[in-house]
Amino acid sequence: MKRLSSIISIPLILIAFAGCVNRYAVEKWASEPVIKVLVVENAASVTIQANGNHTVSTASGSTPVLGMGSWSVTSAAGDLSVILNETRHLTNPSLPIKVAPDERTLLKVNGKPYRGWLAVTPGTSSGFNVINLLPMEAYLYGVVPREIPCSKDILNAVEAQAICARSYAIARFGGHSKQGFDIYSDTRDQAYGGMAVENQWGTEGVNRTRGLVAFSEEKLLDARYSSTCGGHTANSEDVWSSAISYLRGVRDAPFFGKAYCAKSPHFDWTKNVPKSQFYSVIGRSIPAGTKIKSWSLDINHNTHRVVKMLIKSDKGTHEIKGSVLRTAFGLKSTWFTISQKGENMVFTGHGWGHGVGMCQYGAMEMARRGKSPRKILRHYYQGAWVGRLYR
Repeated sequence: MKRLSSIISIPLILIAFAGCVNRYAVEKWASEPVIKVLVVENAASVTIQANGNHTVSTASGSTPVLGMGSWSVTSAAGDLSVILNETRHLTNPSLPIKVAPDERTLLKVNGKPYRGWLAVTPGTSSGFNVINLLPMEAYLYGVVPREIPCSKDILNAVEAQAICARSYAIARFGGHSKQGFDIYSDTRDQAYGGMAVENQWGTEGVNRTRGLVAFSEEKLLDARYSSTCGGHTANSEDVWSSAISYLRGVRDAPFFGKAYCAKSPHFDWTKNVPKSQFYSVIGRSIPAGTKIKSWSLDINHNTHRVVKMLIKSDKGTHEIKGSVLRTAFGLKSTWFTISQKGENMVFTGHGWGHGVGMCQYGAMEMARRGKSPRKILRHYYQGAWVGRLYR
């Protein structure tokens, strides 16, 4: 397969890093940007359907198709095969392959509908990738309902989520330029489901906030968010490596009363792990042949998160980061304590997700209490303000 080249030229000056956007840039974006989303990765074969007129393009030329068409893209013995409706072979096909619909045509990838147009490129490790290229607002139609329940009674939270998702996506333009896309469509970035997941109130929240993004001082805000904070959000350095001024842990509750996210089914949780499995797992994170003498948890008592586990052994002291422990044991969050009960180690915790930035269940409750989208965002992102990047 040929080396991946540029898929499309976008007539905008896009940013590669969040720090490049300032208040002056807010006034300079002339139109809505296009985002490139990886929707299929390393597939052995790909089927793209069009329910109307469309054009298929490769480096060797373009093929207009009148009416419906189903394209099958496969590779056998290193030879690329592109077939229309099981009969018409594309002559000398090469990657990338771009499928551009007319304004009334809908495209599907392996049966899933998407707005915009599609490009088939070499897989990141094998097979094929499919990249969905579409306007930012259309992309958000397929993100917001995947990230937060959308209904009229929490529309302010839906709008806050739309601003977060837009800010997060724009901050990642060019993040995977060598692979030809900007953003993943799963939890490596933010979930995107295409047209199949769109709904009325998600679309309404996106439309009401068109072009709005969040800033900290003069820079575009990296709008992190998670499901349930458990009553207090986390500092960025508790989870990742650096301290970010606007990603400070905050108490997620009114002055008096329960936490905003107290209604979340993930607010409290427990998990039992057999004692033998517990020591086996932590043993894999320290030097081989090491005998564990004792362990303790280093907890940030302001945010309640486990920063690290300290292990004393016959070979010294070792550390395991809290986020690594969370992954190793499949825990919902890093807000937990550990106790022994018989032959089990019991993890007792709160919240679901990394806990940094906006708490989605908390935002929904704040919306029910009449808080505006901007107040919700200012609560979770210290010193944040909202500005319009494009009309």
